[in-house]
Amino acid sequence: MQLLHTWETETNRYHAYVTTRTNGHNAGNVGLHVGDDVDQVVQNRQRFFQQAELSLEDSVWADQVHGTTVHLVESADKGKGAFRYDEAIPQTDGLVTKEEAIPLALVFADCVPLFFCAKDHGVIGVAHAGWKGTVGNIVETMVHAFNEQGIDATEVEMLVGPSISGDDYEVDRRVLEAVRAVSPTAYGQAVRQESGDHAMLSLQTVNEVLAKEHDASVMQSNLPTGANAPFFSYRDGETKRRFAAVIVKERKL
Repeated sequence: MQLLHTWETETNRYHAYVTTRTNGHNAGNVGLHVGDDVDQVVQNRQRFFQQAELSLEDSVWADQVHGTTVHLVESADKGKGAFRYDEAIPQTDGLVTKEEAIPLALVFADCVPLFFCAKDHGVIGVAHAGWKGTVGNIVETMVHAFNEQGIDATEVEMLVGPSISGDDYEVDRRVLEAVRAVSPTAYGQAVRQESGDHAMLSLQTVNEVLAKEHDASVMQSNLPTGANAPFFSYRDGETKRRFAAVIVKERKL
C-alpha cells in the first residue's frame, strides 16, 4: 500500500493510500467484479490492508457504476463489499464518512481517484471519476455531501490520485462537448491537440478546475496509470485488474 498523503490535526490523522502492482495474485488485483478468483483477490486485499495496519473487515466498498451518487457511510456499513461484491454499497461512486477506523475504498484502472478531507471537521471521502462521473460533476456532489455535514467548501481539500495521463487519453466530440458543458474553463485548460472530432483530455485537470470552481482546494499527485507505472491501466489490456484508493480517519493515541 502506497501512502499518498496525510492530513493531521491535534487529535486525528487522515491517510490517503493506493494499492500498487505486486508479486501477489494477478499482480495485486483488488477488484472483485472483474472475473478474477474471489478468494485470491480477498487475499490481495488482506495483504495490502495488513501492510497499512488497517482492518479489511471494517472497510467499506461500493458497486461503482460511473455515476454521481454519494453514500454517507456509518458504523452499520462496516465490511460492506470487503469480501463479496454483491454486499457492496449499491450503485455508488462516492463515499463519505465522519466515522473513525472505517477505511473507505474504491477501485480503479485509469479513472480518477478523488480523495476528500475536511480535517478540522473530521470528515473524509473518496470518489470515482471516470469521464462520465467527471462531466456529471461528482466533485460538486461530494462538496455538497460535505456541506450537508455543516462544512463549507473552503474547508474541503481534494487530492487527485493516479489516473490516465492527458497525454494518453484521446476522446471524441461527445466527451469534449460534455466537458465544455460542465465547465468552459475546464475545457480550455484540459483539452489539447484538437484534430477534427478528437482531442487529448486530462481528466485530472477537469476535476481540479471543478473543485476550484466550487471553492475547494486541490492537490495533484501527478501519478499516471499505465504499463510503466505501478498502477493498472484498462488501456494496457488489464481488464481484470484494479488498484484501490483508500482513505481512513484515525484518532491519535
